[in-house]
Amino acid sequence: MSSLKSPNLKRRKTQPSKAGTKRAKLEIKDEVPSCSTASAPTKKVKVKNEEDTKIKKAKTKESVKTVCDPQWTEYELLAEQYSLQLNVAKNVIELFEEGNTIPFIARYRRNATNNMTAEELRATKETYEEILTLKNKMTTVIKNLEKSAALTEQLKRAVTCSRTIEELEYVYAPYKTGGKRTLAERAKELGLEEPALTVLNNTGKVNLYDFILENKDELKDVSAVEKGIVHIIASVMATDTEILSALRELRKNTNFAIKTKKAVTKSTKNAAENKESNEFKFENYLDFEISVKYIKPHQVLAINRGENLKVLSVKVVVPESLSHKFRTLCFNKWVNKGEKWPQRENIMKQAIEDAYSRLVEPLVKREVRSELKQKAERASCDVFSTNLKHLLLATPLKGKAILGIDPGYSNGCKLALISHVGTLVTSGVIYPHKHRNNNQNSEKDITMLKNMLLKYNCELIALGNGTACRQTEEWLTNLIESRVFSPLDIKYTVVREEGASIYSCSPEAKKEFPTLDPNIISAVSLARRVQEPLSELIKIEPKHLGIGMYQHDVKKKQLDEALDDVVSECVSFVGVDLNTASQCLLRHVAGLSEKKAQQIIDHRSKNGPFTSRKQLLDVFGIGEKVFLQCAGFLRVGPLTTEDATTFYKNPKSTKLDCTNVHPESYDTAINIIKKVGLKLGDVGETNFISVIKDKLLKVSDLSAEFGSNDHTVQLILDALTKPLNYDFRNDCPKEPVFKKGLTSIGDLASGSVLTGVVNNVTHFGCFVDIGVGTNGLIHVSKCNGLNLQIGHKVEVKVINVDIGKKRIGLQALKLLM
Repeated sequence: MSSLKSPNLKRRKTQPSKAGTKRAKLEIKDEVPSCSTASAPTKKVKVKNEEDTKIKKAKTKESVKTVCDPQWTEYELLAEQYSLQLNVAKNVIELFEEGNTIPFIARYRRNATNNMTAEELRATKETYEEILTLKNKMTTVIKNLEKSAALTEQLKRAVTCSRTIEELEYVYAPYKTGGKRTLAERAKELGLEEPALTVLNNTGKVNLYDFILENKDELKDVSAVEKGIVHIIASVMATDTEILSALRELRKNTNFAIKTKKAVTKSTKNAAENKESNEFKFENYLDFEISVKYIKPHQVLAINRGENLKVLSVKVVVPESLSHKFRTLCFNKWVNKGEKWPQRENIMKQAIEDAYSRLVEPLVKREVRSELKQKAERASCDVFSTNLKHLLLATPLKGKAILGIDPGYSNGCKLALISHVGTLVTSGVIYPHKHRNNNQNSEKDITMLKNMLLKYNCELIALGNGTACRQTEEWLTNLIESRVFSPLDIKYTVVREEGASIYSCSPEAKKEFPTLDPNIISAVSLARRVQEPLSELIKIEPKHLGIGMYQHDVKKKQLDEALDDVVSECVSFVGVDLNTASQCLLRHVAGLSEKKAQQIIDHRSKNGPFTSRKQLLDVFGIGEKVFLQCAGFLRVGPLTTEDATTFYKNPKSTKLDCTNVHPESYDTAINIIKKVGLKLGDVGETNFISVIKDKLLKVSDLSAEFGSNDHTVQLILDALTKPLNYDFRNDCPKEPVFKKGLTSIGDLASGSVLTGVVNNVTHFGCFVDIGVGTNGLIHVSKCNGLNLQIGHKVEVKVINVDIGKKRIGLQALKLLM
């Protein structure tokens, strides 16, 4: 075999792409860490043996950690992926890194986030965590490549330029230990890398006959040698950072489509029956095609589930324009370079086709599917979170005694009557369905129920929507129409039972009601869900509340974290009384944990009620950082109206502790109050509120005068125009709909106009309780432009009724609440 005469066989240095150049201009040099495999400098200090050991371990851990500097900054990638301004993305990351909670940022750091909502912050946080995951994985990849001595400058750049997990996996796949060797790797092992790079960069002419080895099948003839060279060149083209960056931009403007059809599989008889059953569920997708631009999240999740069950075959349709643009990029970068010779042109054309069909197109398809799945999962979490938020923030029905009924057949209907403050007053069990044919026993049930309601002057009933709900509703309706409960004007509402039985057997329920039957505890929970929804529903894991869409297709950790954030947001924004709140309520306040909540309660039990927010700092375990996060969401005031005068005589007490003003802004608030000629002791009074509203105060002038910012000053002014302990849930009343009668699904007809309550929202529409025992569906196309949410009262028209399948199609007419 003759030697090659190819003088310039060094790899061509990769030039930065336009996108990379643009990013470089945006970077702030003194804030981007260097890329190295070294430990950060550590100060030498004299410590005890134990502390010295910890420091040594930390040093060792740092010294072996490969520090990887991506070709982007975290805030730059966050700004790109979530369409944020660079300075806002940078501020948000800093706030997260400092340990600030979403409720705290959303209310008290709006100036740094350009007024981002809690929902936007949650989505941003999730995106940021994905970026950190990418960065950590990138570090691991670099480290592994270093260990295997496979890391080159070109490969390092390809890794650090990756902007998605899929792209990183694609670049790293050929170098994974224990993995199947790629075609390019096999060709390199045969000694074809040098001639392949010569052909690619056109630095000399290559005689393919020089590489023939008849004793090796892979090099037995010119065709085999050419094939190996093509595979190496194709690999270089498909992993080139400039090409990948261009493809990333092209993909954003390419109109892909998703095509599904019935999967063809060989199966047993039983498997065939299961498949037939599943095919019915996925009948809409057995022959389905849609543009990626228009596909809905619920369709993506349904398609993915059908594919996993082997019912559907899924294909991403890539338009020809993408392959054409890829060829053009490769031609411009490599083919049109240097002197032309026929053999090279043939090899390069083959390599481009191989790179696209075998490597690039599959990568693009994987990225499209991955992106769709990611967006769908996030959308599913958003739907669940939004539904949960509206459920928790339903308007409380305070100051009313309520009877909770947990319906049942043979086990009877469990009764629990709570007072206007939520304490259990009396309970019992009746058997209206068991005694239906026994007049004497039935009268006993009626008498027991009537006496209970009359004795405690209770006119409201919360009826669980579980087993025997419709029969109990019918029984109650007959009694109400017969005026059995006269002179009381009895009304009832149907309440979600989801999670009530789980709560009734929980340690928390046993702690409050140690000797009470769990069935009675369930009835108590139903009544409290009407009286104070937030305080009661937070006792139950959100996933047990029966809301949302495709929750089982979403990662459990992702969903749990999103829902925990929503609960914390709702509890924090409503506000919690520091002197009366339970541990369950306190632990959901931003910045607090179960342990810290218990420490607050222990301090309260030992030292008596708090007289100010600042006393939180006296609680063991509550430091300045925790105080900063939670203080603005905790209210401290007199326990009763009669105690108010005495309470505020204490110099440590202030009425600002019963507002949304954070203690860090008390000085600014006091200065504003003085400026308008009012007194701090009058905060929350009617005259005080009127004066603040009437004064034409300019926010920008006040922020400049008192060294604050516009968002903080606006928050202070808003708080000063509200009564003490203001509950914002009263702004958007969504009180439960109480009824005196019911309708059957058999009474419905197309064109009927009814009133209902939205009790679940999905991407394809919302489900409405219209009082017939079966929820009707308002398809998204029939929402009449209304933004319907859980708890909304809506007027609907019946479009169709299928009694056999218990399906009711509705059209929204107008929003009533």
